[in-house]
Amino acid sequence: MEKSKQAVILEKIARRAIVPKGKTMSEVILRFRKMKGKKKYDLPLLVKIKDRGKIDDIVSRDMHLFYMNVESQSDKLIIYLHGGAYVKEMLPFHWLMLDKITSRADVPFIIPEYPLAPFADYEDCYQKMEVFYRKVLEYYPDKKIILMGDSAGGGLALGLAMYFHTLGLKTPEKLILMSPWVDLVMDNPEIEKYIPVDPTLKYDDLSVDARFWANGTDLRDYRLSPIYGDLEGIRDVSLFTGTHEFFYPDIVKFYELCKEKKIPCDLHIGEGLDHVYPAYPIPEADEAIETMVEIIEKV
Repeated sequence: MEKSKQAVILEKIARRAIVPKGKTMSEVILRFRKMKGKKKYDLPLLVKIKDRGKIDDIVSRDMHLFYMNVESQSDKLIIYLHGGAYVKEMLPFHWLMLDKITSRADVPFIIPEYPLAPFADYEDCYQKMEVFYRKVLEYYPDKKIILMGDSAGGGLALGLAMYFHTLGLKTPEKLILMSPWVDLVMDNPEIEKYIPVDPTLKYDDLSVDARFWANGTDLRDYRLSPIYGDLEGIRDVSLFTGTHEFFYPDIVKFYELCKEKKIPCDLHIGEGLDHVYPAYPIPEADEAIETMVEIIEKV
């Protein structure tokens, strides 16, 4: 199918990001965050205007939690983990995508603003997410839990599902993952073929992000790179990926691993589309969201 004009325009815009000479974008972001200091995340203005009254937020055990569609009587609950390479906060396009999903599927969301580098690492994150998840199971014992995430958040969702299994906790019924970052090592030789066509992901940037997040731990630890885990605790997975992202080979590899281990898994490929394409304001995203809604309704 031919790529939409909107998708073509967005890809051209993404390729024009300007980075100071001799720096990676991640180094700039991390330095800026250190200068600003740690602060409470606030909803973007666009989201406040569009979704006023739809999003509730609280701070629980030093982690900011957002709730969407809380009045839903659904037997399901979605926990959404946003992307951003473990250094960026939730962006407007994340919220607008979730708004589209909740307008089509009557299901509640909880969105934890989990700890980010450079003020935290994966161990801090896992500790807080464990406390949070135990509370979710306590407060919603009869809900079917769906763990959903994009990019780094997708990788985190996979790692957490396996980690919760090691703790003897009930694991999510379903994982819905968009362009998950499943391997922080990024040494798959197939990646090199996709780097030139990827307008958003930058290999050097992600290498910096990975080191900060790991904080000295081997990047092959499954809590960092879930593709190296035994996949115990993973019950059912839906994957979405574009062919214009260099995560694509690792996502396909993860899909094949799931099949080998007889884990139910479906793979949705956006031909010629970019990283986390379901979140963009393009026709292809609307199609992906409709597919997600169908998946959610079947859980």
